[in-house]
Amino acid sequence: MFERYVLLKWEIETTRKSGHGNLSNNLFNKWFQTEESNSDQVLVLHERDGGRELVMSSIVETVADHLVDLEIIEKMGGFTKSAAFVRNRLPEGVKQRSGDMGEILATEFVNQKTKFSAFVKRLRYKDDRNLAMRGDDVLGFRQAKSKVKVLKVEAKSRAKLSPSVIREARDGLAKYRGRPNPGTLGFLEYILRKENRDTEAELIARLQRDTIRARDIRHLVFTLSGNDPTRFLESHTECVQDGIPLSLCGCRVSRHGAFIKDVFDSCLSLIEPEKDGVS
Repeated sequence: MFERYVLLKWEIETTRKSGHGNLSNNLFNKWFQTEESNSDQVLVLHERDGGRELVMSSIVETVADHLVDLEIIEKMGGFTKSAAFVRNRLPEGVKQRSGDMGEILATEFVNQKTKFSAFVKRLRYKDDRNLAMRGDDVLGFRQAKSKVKVLKVEAKSRAKLSPSVIREARDGLAKYRGRPNPGTLGFLEYILRKENRDTEAELIARLQRDTIRARDIRHLVFTLSGNDPTRFLESHTECVQDGIPLSLCGCRVSRHGAFIKDVFDSCLSLIEPEKDGVS
């Protein structure tokens, strides 16, 4: 499990967590197991034997939900009847698919494995399927007595992870003095207000009205890669901003590029009409 991870001391959730529309709350436990790390700030996960096959249908459904929204697909009569709509929501390029996959899994990690909640699946609101969204990749929130705690996440997905990619993630965390991007906070509150989720929106409104203190923030670098991320993560454990603890999580998958292609091919196969009989 994840007991060695430093988030356990502060915010980790080791039991099944419900809420916020998670499709498979056991996704990470079924798919991954931990590798040894020399740092309590670093969590490295690699695929269990047969783990991917066990959760592949959940991964495909999760990707479709983040990029399209399963409730809308159901409202339109299912995948086949919404085929054109779904197809136009899914990214086409290898780089964009990889980036979206990293952000989707980072969001699910926050919702499934920490006591924070990422209230909004941001990728549903992209205005161009082949462009990345601006702002913070993932923000998680948690109310602790009278305070609102924030988890700021930078997600990276690469076939071959490198130190420069980790530095890029750290640079993203360092923006706005390590605090959340004000534009992202405003965007999230807008979406929540539109969806009449005012209780969650009010937590974000408080962050925009009040001074956000370093002690109420946690940073997380989340990576998805085909190579072993351990040494790259362990060599970048120093805090990005004074007073803000940093954790790093790296998920290693075999044949990274083929995995992402398989996921999106499977998404597209859901919208193909079923064929009756044998041709």
